[in-house]
Amino acid sequence: MKIIYKGYLASEIKPTGEWDSEVRDAVQSAVTLVEGKHGFKTHIEIWRNCELIITIGHNIYTTSIEIRPPDMAMIRRRSNWHNGYAHFCNGVFWANISRIKVELI
Repeated sequence: MKIIYKGYLASEIKPTGEWDSEVRDAVQSAVTLVEGKHGFKTHIEIWRNCELIITIGHNIYTTSIEIRPPDMAMIRRRSNWHNGYAHFCNGVFWANISRIKVELI
């Protein structure tokens, strides 16, 4: 899965001492989970060719870690999709609308 870093201190590609320790741990956990994966699925949908988008903030509350499908995939499905992305929280990825754990594929 392609990993994209954005936001505060995003130029620091590897977790460094300048990042908050909670942010560093969360990013490392998320990257480890998606290693060798290319998407996610819930009980009603499957998303492939996704990207891990990490938006670094000042601390864990302003940092977001999400798995997002390509924009064209969402356009092609039009209204035939339910969860548009999965977000990382407490060591697990969760679907954004249905709030269920997603399975990484």
